[in-house]
Amino acid sequence: MRIKAVTLIVIMFLLSVFSIQTNSNAINAVNSENLLFSNSLIRPYLDDLDRFLLLPTEHSYPVDPFILDLENDGVLETIVIADMDGSIGKVVYLIREEQIVGSWTLELYWEMENIEILGEFVLNGSDLRILIQYSHSVSGDDVTSIFAITETGELDPSFRIDLPGLFVKGTILHDLNNDGEKEFILKDIDSVVYYLDHDGNNVTNWPLQLNEFHEYIAPVAVDINDDNHLDIITMSINGTINAWNLNGSELNGYPLKIPKNEDDSYEWFRQMPLIGDLNNDGSKELIAASVIGYLYGIALDPQKNQTWEIAMPGQALTTTQGVISDINSDSFQEIVQLLSTGVAVYKFDEGFEEVFTFMYGSEYFESPAIADIDRDNKMEIIIRNEFNLYFLEDDGEIKRQLSRPHGGIRIPTLIYDIDNDKEIEIISLTGTGVMFIEETNDFGYSPWIFPLGSPTHTFNPDEDSDGLWDYEEEGIGTNVNNNDSDSDTVSDGDEVNRYLMNPLIHDIRLDTDSDGLTNIQEADVYFTDPKNPDSDYDSINDFDEINVYGTNPLSGDSDEDGLSDDYEIFYDSLDPNDPTDAQEDPDDDNLHNLDERSWGTNPEDPDSDDDGLLDGDEVKKYFTNPLEEDEDADYDGDGLTNVEEVDVYMTDPSMPDSDGDGYDDGEEIRNGSDPLDENSVPTDKTSFPQIYLIAFSLLISWLLTGMFLKRKKKDKQ
Repeated sequence: MRIKAVTLIVIMFLLSVFSIQTNSNAINAVNSENLLFSNSLIRPYLDDLDRFLLLPTEHSYPVDPFILDLENDGVLETIVIADMDGSIGKVVYLIREEQIVGSWTLELYWEMENIEILGEFVLNGSDLRILIQYSHSVSGDDVTSIFAITETGELDPSFRIDLPGLFVKGTILHDLNNDGEKEFILKDIDSVVYYLDHDGNNVTNWPLQLNEFHEYIAPVAVDINDDNHLDIITMSINGTINAWNLNGSELNGYPLKIPKNEDDSYEWFRQMPLIGDLNNDGSKELIAASVIGYLYGIALDPQKNQTWEIAMPGQALTTTQGVISDINSDSFQEIVQLLSTGVAVYKFDEGFEEVFTFMYGSEYFESPAIADIDRDNKMEIIIRNEFNLYFLEDDGEIKRQLSRPHGGIRIPTLIYDIDNDKEIEIISLTGTGVMFIEETNDFGYSPWIFPLGSPTHTFNPDEDSDGLWDYEEEGIGTNVNNNDSDSDTVSDGDEVNRYLMNPLIHDIRLDTDSDGLTNIQEADVYFTDPKNPDSDYDSINDFDEINVYGTNPLSGDSDEDGLSDDYEIFYDSLDPNDPTDAQEDPDDDNLHNLDERSWGTNPEDPDSDDDGLLDGDEVKKYFTNPLEEDEDADYDGDGLTNVEEVDVYMTDPSMPDSDGDGYDDGEEIRNGSDPLDENSVPTDKTSFPQIYLIAFSLLISWLLTGMFLKRKKKDKQ
């Protein structure tokens, strides 16, 4: 019986393999019919996967990339600068939609150090240029220069700025005075602050020489006194804060001084200060982190004369910049301070209040990137260290962790729509030229393309409170002072980040994925994907699920009974909203619907292959294939069909010799013996094993007799 059981298991396994293959084909056929059935499924939808772009491997990539819309068409390009291998020269690449634009590659055989891409610059009223700043040596003296590249990737000899000395990284290129043209703010390592006009000339009363040492810390441009004009702010490594109007006059009450621990000669500041109205009191505060691990705050209104401090759980070095952002949508800006060993997040009201700290690993660098990457209307924090990229929720929990070694050079993480698919991607470039591209679920354009959030080194401004930062609006072309640029009652931010509509066109009824539901309905009412006509990938488009079948467009099995919606919709006897029908047997074939789905049989036809055998009997009784006409099958090869063995002779259809007596079941039946009794054998013939045994016995007897007679004869002699 044990042998029979093992044999039965083997036969069942083989039948199962066959059935699974057939079942798969049957299911594919059903799904194909359903695709035709759901004729409003306009086109297939494919989700993008995480991926990477390999830049030329003969170079290294030490420069922060820059993002811009070079052709003013809403498609973002990426400028990347590489070191030439074994040469002092550089190579400038343009990446568009994840491809290097070959005709744009520019080789520069110059001495270039401390390179910084400043951004777009309109020359002569209409011609777009990309400005790049670098330092070099002229007759033994340090010089910092700014040159221009045309939108076709060629040098523009008509524009160049040369300044004496070495300059701090973080030059501001921005329309500071609202004249429609961009100006420059930059600071050299000898603490001279420059304010240059559009042509590169010193503005009246500038530059200004500072008394204290300001190396490392770049300037900030922000309206401190709310007079609708930007002010220029600098901070020394000892915490002295200077502030000037654009005309060069110092603001009343300045300079200010952060009251750091004067007894500690090693407590310095190396980062750009963070400036904003953090406690919503109508005036701005400045936040600065020291290298020994203290966070300081000071009111920028001199009349308030207020300061604050808190000890942090780690050091804030030159390479660990903090940022400001409202990460939990509570209308307060949080301080997200990167440390050498993690990140600390603080809320600021009457003083500092810790939100959370994430202290894991070491060697963190650059600044955090802040963006909502999962459409929960809360910001995630993306930080990077020597080996990993961490995605943190607004409470400090790890949302995702990726292994991303930086390749020896520390470049900030950026977040923008690199492939023009209306979804933002997380971009991390290594020093060896691997551009890792992580997909998000967040719609948008460019939420974090500057290392500190904005080109003026302040928190991201949104003057019209429409959900788009001002620099995003500049790229898209919307009005930074009008929250509904196209007057269609939907804010610009919602159009871009939520509904995938054009904020410049009255398109409130737009249906991007052509599934019959407007983008607003999908985002606000049904929570489906306005880019995907079949949000749950069950071959039924979202409109039909909602308005025709009443199924859940976010689940492929709405009633969670193990039968997919498309399968239940295809058969009239099934209901995609009734979980009990999976265990029913409407065609009375001894298979319930869930088993019919598993075997690929028709739940509305008791004999799917029309061979006269019920589907359930084929599976459970005869061990035949319910999808093949095999009523006369003899799978064990004993001369009896499976049906005869089960229904007539009660033998085992999976074993040729049911009683193990050496005779096949069919042979026993034909010769009158009982195939279920091992002591009953055919009487009219001798089996080959018996003949072999008798012959062998006679041969042995003959040989032994011969040997005995021969020995006896020899003894007589």
